[in-house]
Amino acid sequence: MRTRCPVRTAVDRSRTITSVDLTRIADYLVEHPLFACLGPNDRLALAARMRPRHFTRDEVIFHRDDEAGQVYLIIAGTVKVSVPDENGREVVVALERGGDVFGELALFDDANRSATVTAVTETSVLALGRVDFITVLERNPDAMRKMLGLLVKTVRRSTGHVEDLVFLDLPGRVAKCLLDIADAAGSDSVDLTQEDIAGFVGAARVSVNRVLADLEHRRAITVGRRHIEIVDRDALRREIHY
Repeated sequence: MRTRCPVRTAVDRSRTITSVDLTRIADYLVEHPLFACLGPNDRLALAARMRPRHFTRDEVIFHRDDEAGQVYLIIAGTVKVSVPDENGREVVVALERGGDVFGELALFDDANRSATVTAVTETSVLALGRVDFITVLERNPDAMRKMLGLLVKTVRRSTGHVEDLVFLDLPGRVAKCLLDIADAAGSDSVDLTQEDIAGFVGAARVSVNRVLADLEHRRAITVGRRHIEIVDRDALRREIHY
């Protein structure tokens, strides 16, 4: 499970960052692969350029096709990354949590956003402008290689999600979705709505509701409002057939 971010209180309490906060943010950057290879001075320089922002539950952080230009580091909370399918229905392609970075494609070119990002819970982030980051990154080739590695990881994760949509039936996709999200959170709790899960597995909400009801009937899960608790992981794993 992720540990509490040491800069969360400062970000939640105020939209201004003090010199003490800058040091704490710079220290926190060490924990992310994208920033870990930077030296202390470079991390402090980035911390000074970061701007705290807070988003309420279900608030859109940016829409697909919006102008890009910033990358976001999550201090606390969860966001979902989604794109529309051919029918205009939302498909969730990723969930990002405290310590994760999103919007990183903005660091590579000036193209518009490729996906919509929405806060699933109350979410605090630090926003960093593309120009500010590139200025520091260009002084550190190792950091540039780390960034490329992060991009490759993002592409591979998206590819894996597409494979799940193609090769798994709906019960298998729902079961794998619940397990993946719970594992990422480090608990047996999945704090998503049934509509969010439907978007993640690429199915209609009514179909997902039937699958969840069946899993609950077989005591694999318990379903609450905006919350699902995993009771029997083995039962969920048995649903996954490639």
